[in-house]
Amino acid sequence: MGPAEAEALESEGDWSGAGKAWMALAREAPGGEPSARFASRACDAHRRADEPSEAVQAMRFALAHRPATVGDAVLLAGALLDCGEVNAAVSVSASAADSAEEGAGRALALDVLASSMLAAGMVQEARQPVAELSEVDTASARMASRFRLAQLARLEGDLRQAEAQWQSLAALLRPHPAAAGALAATWMELGETLVLRKSLQGVPWYPLGDDGDLQLAEAEACFSQASAAWARVSRKAGFLRAEAWRSRLRAAPTGTVDTAVAYADRQGLLGMAVEMRCVRAATARNPEDALDAVRLARQTPLSRGRARVLAAELGGRIDLAAARSELRHDVPWLARAERLANALPA
Repeated sequence: MGPAEAEALESEGDWSGAGKAWMALAREAPGGEPSARFASRACDAHRRADEPSEAVQAMRFALAHRPATVGDAVLLAGALLDCGEVNAAVSVSASAADSAEEGAGRALALDVLASSMLAAGMVQEARQPVAELSEVDTASARMASRFRLAQLARLEGDLRQAEAQWQSLAALLRPHPAAAGALAATWMELGETLVLRKSLQGVPWYPLGDDGDLQLAEAEACFSQASAAWARVSRKAGFLRAEAWRSRLRAAPTGTVDTAVAYADRQGLLGMAVEMRCVRAATARNPEDALDAVRLARQTPLSRGRARVLAAELGGRIDLAAARSELRHDVPWLARAERLANALPA
């Protein structure tokens, strides 16, 4: 099999097969740049196939044959994030951002660094790459900056500002078919923020009087849009995540969510496994999945703290000191933790 056959598999959407084909070519090549180039293509294909461990292995193979390019580092950091190796992703993406020259490559490195830092709970540290990203004068950098600024606004508790940013970004991305993945991610964030806003009713600092039913209807519409966009780019993990959230909002049986949990576990997508367990806990009104998510979220303190709070809201025990520490940079979820604390007997 040659490069043409591997590219044909990509065209057919068989990303797993393409990844295997590119790796076979990498091993057959004489080493050096040819082996590295094929292995880098394998890494990208395996990531698209939701095979992060294989993607990491492919990029490690590539880096044994040439110094890392910025693109290599960005691919590796993304695969490490998918595997739940968040600390390693921060290190790799920080090196990429430091070495990248101005332009699109630097913007991509800064965006992955910000994403990695936020996953690692390094909220204050993430502000620097987001600020630098906003100074890169390309359309993609401006859109990525808007996405990360919305994430920061949500963490600060300014949910209205976050929603406005994502709605504006969705309008910009919608006309561009090549941006379907970014559009799907934007719809996901917007839907999750609307669900969060509903959960904050009754928290003193949060403005009351919103129509909670309308918010959840809006949220399901967002996840429906995300589901369609993920399908257009053949990203099964994203599609299953969106469908699981839709199932939760419809209070449907957990079959759809069970499928998403099983897929995340099988593919080694640790971040998705944590998220989907929390979605299943909320759907089934059972804290056990949320407590399991606490255990899995070893390198992601924000996810770990949110899972603790969710488990307690569903009747499980909570380590309030741990939750407060993990959520100190997440104002809305810290407010949910404090609501629990205020409800505990003196």
